[in-house]
Amino acid sequence: MGEHALCEALKRTAPGQPVVTIAVMTSMTETFHQALQKALAGRDTVSIRSTLIEVLGRDPYKGEVSAAHKAARKIAEAGDAVLISLLPDQAGADAYVPTARGSGRRASNYLTVDEKIIKGLPCRVELATEKWDALIDEGMRLAQQKIESDPMLAMLLPGWKAEPRAEKRARLAAEAAAG
Repeated sequence: MGEHALCEALKRTAPGQPVVTIAVMTSMTETFHQALQKALAGRDTVSIRSTLIEVLGRDPYKGEVSAAHKAARKIAEAGDAVLISLLPDQAGADAYVPTARGSGRRASNYLTVDEKIIKGLPCRVELATEKWDALIDEGMRLAQQKIESDPMLAMLLPGWKAEPRAEKRARLAAEAAAG
């Protein structure tokens, strides 16, 4: 109903008659935010796409996927979980594995509070608050040790150094202020 049609309908109501209340529908992002929070309450690692499919009961449209990712970012920004990109076999048994050809080898985004996953795959973290820094930094130090102790990894990743997140934030802020 357009704004003009709504005004005309309100003019036709008799004086003293109750005006119909218009309910505002919850946005997709809010709906998906609630669904992801609920899923995180039951599991340590939650596939964003899988949760979206459960809520909708079908494959999602691009706009719905975008809204779900926006909701997941809000959850991660609040510090309730870490947004991480994982391959299906890294995410655990209840991970979403898409059915398209070759998609089982593609990473998908997950929300996780699983310390083992965060510490084991710190380079896959997409978004995390300072609350998670110590755990991610510990994972980065472990990754650095693995690289240094394995000649093949050292050859494949020359010059890779673990940088603590607080130091990285300070460095990036200084670079932004200078540039």
